[in-house]
Amino acid sequence: MKKKRFKIGLSVVMAFSLLAAPAVSAESADTKKVDYLALGDSLAAGMYYDKSIGKGYTDYIGSQLNKIGVLSSFNKQFSVSGYTTTNVLNDIQNNVEKNGVPIQTAIKEAEIITFDAGANDLLSLIEINREKIEESTIDQEKVIAGMTTVGQNLTAIFTKIRELNPNAEIYVMGYYNPFPILPSPYREQILPMLDTLNKIIADTGKPFGATYVPTADSIAKNAFGYLPRFLELEIHPNQAGYLALANDFWKAINVKKEANFNDSIPEAAKEEINYLVEKGIIAGYVNGSFGANDLITRVQSAIMLNRAIVYSDDQAPNPNYADVTESTFGYDVIAKMTQEGVFAGNNQSFNPGNTLTRAEMAKVLVQAFKLTGTGNKGFNDVASDYWAASYISILAENGITVGYNDGSFKPNEPITRAEFSIMLSRSLNDSLK
Repeated sequence: MKKKRFKIGLSVVMAFSLLAAPAVSAESADTKKVDYLALGDSLAAGMYYDKSIGKGYTDYIGSQLNKIGVLSSFNKQFSVSGYTTTNVLNDIQNNVEKNGVPIQTAIKEAEIITFDAGANDLLSLIEINREKIEESTIDQEKVIAGMTTVGQNLTAIFTKIRELNPNAEIYVMGYYNPFPILPSPYREQILPMLDTLNKIIADTGKPFGATYVPTADSIAKNAFGYLPRFLELEIHPNQAGYLALANDFWKAINVKKEANFNDSIPEAAKEEINYLVEKGIIAGYVNGSFGANDLITRVQSAIMLNRAIVYSDDQAPNPNYADVTESTFGYDVIAKMTQEGVFAGNNQSFNPGNTLTRAEMAKVLVQAFKLTGTGNKGFNDVASDYWAASYISILAENGITVGYNDGSFKPNEPITRAEFSIMLSRSLNDSLK
């Protein structure tokens, strides 16, 4: 059956190639494309704190898949505000149709499926008095029964998905705490309920090969910033909150590209480079090589970071660098990275073709991933008043770099593609540290 394509309305990011030969390979004609299906409740649909529907985490995942050149279609029309696991299960069992597409067909044709449901099952059992929180009630017996139903429904949902599509990559969301200000004793009751719900979601999906995506920690880091109407007990986030959720998913998502290079990859960097290639963050040159020892330029590193981190797809303003115009290779990425505070120019210039130094690498990774630390970890060749001393220290404190065996960091040395790949992959994945 010919696949139906859905209008995605995503910002198209330019095809990537380097400034000088050999160039980075543009996505080849036979690059595996993916159909992305989002199933779930209001979070998957993109409901905001003001009850409007806009770009949610699923839209930003779709945009990121498009950015790395693998997206064929994106469909979130089966994600509905208020949906419980029962609603999702009924839709699948009844093969509901939307815009001429049956849900079972959408499941069969998807290579990537994201899923969130379960929170509404329990919220319906928690009677929160928004005017007098102290009069809110939680019926523990109903909650226990509700948890059982969630587990049963999830098992039935994943069973049916696997019957329809044995090979799709499934990513299931763990829920964040939507009530960061609830007083005792309700906080002490709701947080264990949330932990139990997330454990049910993770444990139920595991036998079906579903990857569990935790989101509680990332939202908790800035709950008041991500949930602007928390005082009104409004559970939906703003754009920044949805981007945080999208980045939690993006760290888990693997598009399974293959690293088939015709030159050798250093053993010390092989796992990290393969990881980035599989995620679509880095590609080789058009001649089939990777060029592990080639020095990486500022614009090349900006492109990799833009693929590694999910940002809004709003057009960034002109960064107003003297050496960057709209026709400059990587202009959109340079503008976005400048807007996000990851890169800054020097004397009103960006110097896109200049090689990135190790000190500059430390700064952009700390800025991009919002890493924190004491700034007190030193190296014998980095003075305490050196401009990048705190960035270098924070990078080391986070286990991303250890420096050289002689205790030095060599901040002014240029960094190679292999070295930058190691640092970037460690920033994304703690297991690679």
